[in-house]
This record gives sequence, C-alpha cells and structure tokens, in this order.
Amino acid sequence: MDNGILLLLVAQELCIVVWAALSFRAILQIRAIAAGRTGQMFPGPVSFKSAMGVWMKEPARRNARVLWVLSLLGVMVPSVIISLRLGGIE
Repeated sequence: MDNGILLLLVAQELCIVVWAALSFRAILQIRAIAAGRTGQMFPGPVSFKSAMGVWMKEPARRNARVLWVLSLLGVMVPSVIISLRLGGIE
C-alpha cells in the first residue's frame, strides 16, 4: 500500500470519529430542544423534526453545523481521491 493512501485513510478515520461525535452531540441537542418545547421526556418524531429545524436555524449553533459539514467532507474526499488515483472504482 502506498504511503499516500495510508495517510489519506488515517485522515479519513479521524474525520469519521469527529463526525460521529458531532452527530451524536447534535442528536442530543435536538432532543433537548424538542423536550424543552413539548415538556415530554421522550418527544416523538414530529417534535424531533420541528426541533431539528430550530437547531438548523439557530445562529449559536452555526459553528457546530460548519464543523459537522467539514468533517463529513473529510470523510468523503479521501475516498474520491483514492478511487481516482487507483484508476476508478471497480
């Protein structure tokens, strides 16, 4: 295996860990927003959907959203680079 590919895979693994942590944190924050709005400990899917809209539009969470998107791109880009470098996906 080429050292460049190994480096890309390690970078991708780090991005996956960051993405997973940010996703888990976002889900907990959205659930907290939904619980606060409905007063129920376990709000349903409709409440979760409306709380997700609040979370997506809230200016205080902009940095978290940007970091989440960048980590998601960090997961995808190494795969594209490796597949182009190896001559395509088989």
